Amino acid sequence: MQKKQVIAILIAVVGIGIVFSLPKVLVHNKTEEKEQVQGGEATASGSDSLNEIGKLMAEKHTHKPGADDQKKIQDFTKNYYSVSDKEKKRIFADSILAYYTKFHQYDSVAKYSAEIAILAPTEKTLVAAGDAYMQASDLVSVNDKPAYMDKSRLYYKKALELNGGNLDTKSKLAMTYVTTSNPMTGIKLLQDVVKEDPQNETALFNLGYLSMQSGQYEKATQRFKTLIEVNPKHASGTFYLGLSYLELGNKAKANQYFKLAQGLDNDPEFQAILESYLKDTN
Repeated sequence: MQKKQVIAILIAVVGIGIVFSLPKVLVHNKTEEKEQVQGGEATASGSDSLNEIGKLMAEKHTHKPGADDQKKIQDFTKNYYSVSDKEKKRIFADSILAYYTKFHQYDSVAKYSAEIAILAPTEKTLVAAGDAYMQASDLVSVNDKPAYMDKSRLYYKKALELNGGNLDTKSKLAMTYVTTSNPMTGIKLLQDVVKEDPQNETALFNLGYLSMQSGQYEKATQRFKTLIEVNPKHASGTFYLGLSYLELGNKAKANQYFKLAQGLDNDPEFQAILESYLKDTN
């Protein structure tokens, strides 16, 4: 399969089955250059249009609520905006968020995750808001993406103000810089996380993903191998390791890791894709 098809399948499968296990890296089509820091990963090239693929994934998995559910959402929303008590507003916001999450309405999930973070700014709610805006960035136009990434960055930074030692949040924050005019800031953050904690799964995955995205498949295999040594049950990491080997032309190794991934996530679509790749690599 073509590389673009490979990445499209990964985003479609893992983006739904393993929420935020995949970073939402956006690719700029204006440049083919690869910037690199010493010993680090290159930034993403413009060879694959993940923006369009992300939109297709979002459209595929976004569902429209039925009449009854729409009525409930409308009622909860009306109540949310009609009360001033923070505790009551939080209850209504939680209910609204649950419905939008159920129907994969990611833009609205981001909005109400942020509302909850404003009402109750704990580390958990702030990170959730950052995650939601990162995920919702796949739904919006190219022109709107920077604003969503900015909001994601804002909430991660606020969470880090409460707990500066959370390396997973630092790793997520790093990915919000990859699409800016200074992507090296994000890569440096990821490298700092790995330096402090060589077994941090989020940073290892993100660094591997960036290496793969920029065509550095040897480096990608190193990152993903370290990741699955830390966590042998990391399904998306195992899958990406297989894909990295496939890009390197090593079908035997690719087949080995696709088989391992089969036992790590029972999602039917994920299993179907794995079966397809196993046939291709036999």
